[in-house]
Amino acid sequence: MKAYETFRLFSNDEIDTLVLLACEDEEIPDKIAGAVLTYRRIPLKRLERLPEEARKAYVRRTLRDRQAADLSLFVLSAALLQGKAKLIAAFLEALGLPHDGPNLTTEGEVSEPAAKKLKAAVDGLLKEFPARDVAIYLHAFAAQPDVGWPALEERLRTDPKLAIEDQSAG
Repeated sequence: MKAYETFRLFSNDEIDTLVLLACEDEEIPDKIAGAVLTYRRIPLKRLERLPEEARKAYVRRTLRDRQAADLSLFVLSAALLQGKAKLIAAFLEALGLPHDGPNLTTEGEVSEPAAKKLKAAVDGLLKEFPARDVAIYLHAFAAQPDVGWPALEERLRTDPKLAIEDQSAG
């Protein structure tokens, strides 16, 4: 599942919270603003004059848009790094991947671990953390361009505990 598809399952409040978390990274606010201006084709002066709720709506719409797929993944990843660092570090540690806290320390493609090790790592996360948090993180991890793990993708497709419940109506 692509990050923009994940954003489509989030409630407006969830997206607002994720955006605030992501904006702790200094690069994010400018990237979001640029994307809103570009993809929504709205002039900066007009955007600045809109009420806060209208600006938030533009941001949410942009993050749910397929055109902004890269931005959606960037924002979701930044938010998870800020808000779910312990979960991420636990997953990387369980897999024996080189990391510094929630950050992988390798460059390039991330090799898929043995299926048994991956299963144990995912099962461990599900025991320690809320299933929705685990599901959101694993979907975002699998969407990274340097991760091509068929066993993880299959588990995400078939394990009901890793399905992200649609909260968009709420």
